[in-house]
Amino acid sequence: SASVTVKQGKVVEAESSRAEGIMDEFDFFKAAMDSDLAQLKKFSHMEDKLEYKAKAIENHQYLDYLRRYQAQGTDHQNMVLAWVVIWLVDLGHWKTAFEFLPLLVTQNQRLPGRFSTQDWPTFLIDQLYDEGAKHLSQGRDAVERSHVIQLFTPFIHLLDTHQWRLTELIGGKLYAMTAKLEHSVFNLGNAYTYGVKATALNDKAGVKKMVREIAKTIGKETDL
Repeated sequence: SASVTVKQGKVVEAESSRAEGIMDEFDFFKAAMDSDLAQLKKFSHMEDKLEYKAKAIENHQYLDYLRRYQAQGTDHQNMVLAWVVIWLVDLGHWKTAFEFLPLLVTQNQRLPGRFSTQDWPTFLIDQLYDEGAKHLSQGRDAVERSHVIQLFTPFIHLLDTHQWRLTELIGGKLYAMTAKLEHSVFNLGNAYTYGVKATALNDKAGVKKMVREIAKTIGKETDL
């Protein structure tokens, strides 16, 4: 039974009762997620898996639960949070995924064991890089139509705001792709800035030649 405290003449349930309620809710959504993960194994086609994930997020109201979890200031290992963010990325709902990134990092939430990294910014950069490369390979029109650059910019802002540490390799990868995307739509100033940053982080980021050519075009001095 929950202990109680008296506050201003009123009986108030103690924190233990609130904590129990929070964990009961987690257990409910964890059971739903376990069921969804089992169902997903039955599909062999990516399209079917994506359709199932989209419906599961909506039908089980996972996002409502996660926003409650976030608002309550709750902090425990939460596999529902981890999987929903991974699914959001799979579905291309990047900005919603970004909303939960500070929470994931602050709480040291673990990625499921099948992933090669336990660092959330690294996971997202790998996924963003692939998304950027896909559109870049299709040319300027595809980059413009996809608005993919508008995913990289807020992500970089998040990194800067929270001062998350990245390895030189991963940081170089992020800024190099951003530079290439900006270059493809002739945003030369931005491309130069990101290209310089990429090379400063990782000398082999692969954008030195591009940065030198941009510098010549826009009349900048460069040591690269």
